[in-house]
Amino acid sequence: MADDFKVVDEFPFTFYGTTFTTALGNDRKLYIPLPLMCKALFIDVDGQVQRIQRDEALSDAMRQVRFEQYPHGDDEVRAREVNALRLDRLPYWLGTIDTHRIQKEDVRAKIITFKREFADVAWDAFRTQILPHDILAELDSSLPPAQQTYLAKMDEATVLRQNLQEQNQRLGEMEKRLSGLEARFEGTDFINPAQAKQYMDMVNAIAMVLKRKGEASPHARIHGEIKHVFNVPSYALIPEKEFPRLKKYLEQLYQRVTPAGTPMPEVFRAPNQRKLL
Repeated sequence: MADDFKVVDEFPFTFYGTTFTTALGNDRKLYIPLPLMCKALFIDVDGQVQRIQRDEALSDAMRQVRFEQYPHGDDEVRAREVNALRLDRLPYWLGTIDTHRIQKEDVRAKIITFKREFADVAWDAFRTQILPHDILAELDSSLPPAQQTYLAKMDEATVLRQNLQEQNQRLGEMEKRLSGLEARFEGTDFINPAQAKQYMDMVNAIAMVLKRKGEASPHARIHGEIKHVFNVPSYALIPEKEFPRLKKYLEQLYQRVTPAGTPMPEVFRAPNQRKLL
């Protein structure tokens, strides 16, 4: 995906006795190289990449990252660009791995233990959204005091997380409204209905290609890329005068995701739609 992502630093990361290099991006997220992680787990990296692409909770956290300190041989490192997963999604990814595919028994046993612990923590984090407080209080009353304290803290964290999500949603909505007001004050005309339809037709053409390649949320990927490149909270807020550049960008995106020489669909060859007077 073409964006402004850059690696700003690299750090060591130890996982089950093996040390890897993690990349710190300018998005302030850490990324782990999937080929090396899969090698440590004795599982097929291509299969895992395809599975991650199909999982909507993981696909947005995987990207191509260039590591400057990527191991090559026993004692040599070279620069290499590989698929990498955001470190904060590592627990979820491990929790979804089919342990029957892990051939090494000691690694398999560790992952099974991790999956069970992950499931327990997931219950602790979301239990207040599943059971009423009075039933939870009754269940907790028979637990040791230390565990009761732990669960109470987890319940508090759940409330804080929900409040944070609501605040982020309100901020997003406010930002969208402010962007629209700012554009109107500046006298900007947004893309017109005819342009919006052509845009969606082009997006659908690209999404069909990505879907055949196994991508789980192609429309979300394309819209997200457009919002990032054009610095808008919604494609509907792209200025009308920017539509030729938007169309050109989508043409290039289609060419990137299709084999060389693939005919361009008719929708990309249609003339730029103009505002009806």
